[in-house]
Amino acid sequence: MSLNSKNVKIAKTGFEYKCLFILIDGYRLMKTANKYSIDWEEEQITAQLIDFIKLSPFRNKWKIFIEPEIRIYTNQIINGEKLPKEASKIDMKMLSWTTKEEEGYHIEAKNLCENNWTKSSGATVSSTYQLNRYINKGISHFISGYYPSNGCICGYILNGQSEIIINKLNN
Repeated sequence: MSLNSKNVKIAKTGFEYKCLFILIDGYRLMKTANKYSIDWEEEQITAQLIDFIKLSPFRNKWKIFIEPEIRIYTNQIINGEKLPKEASKIDMKMLSWTTKEEEGYHIEAKNLCENNWTKSSGATVSSTYQLNRYINKGISHFISGYYPSNGCICGYILNGQSEIIINKLNN
């Protein structure tokens, strides 16, 4: 007996919704606890966020496992045409195995800021560099297939207003 493709699509959309929901819930928990610093590198924010996502009661309720920074092995790597260490990496993957098949959702994160600013260490952060990186190393990697299509890009806004940053990205 095969499943109705409409029902499969609804289930997959439901899983994506759950992944986004616990991503946002983890962020809310992290922000409420004030356990982050805008001076941190992207990977440090991601590590902290993953820890808070694990505290989300919805993650346990929906039985979603989260795996940090994983390599994505393509057929080229499996067939020995490319070295595994050359595989693309993505910041986190959420998994569920509540059905007959594994469901996965990939999340890539990038730091963003509205204006150039200086960290407490004295290092200068370029708004233009971060915006370009979000597009060229984030969005374009999903479009090109470098990252799996079942996922999203997450922006960590370290400086400025989200509306202005979105307008700059859209330009």
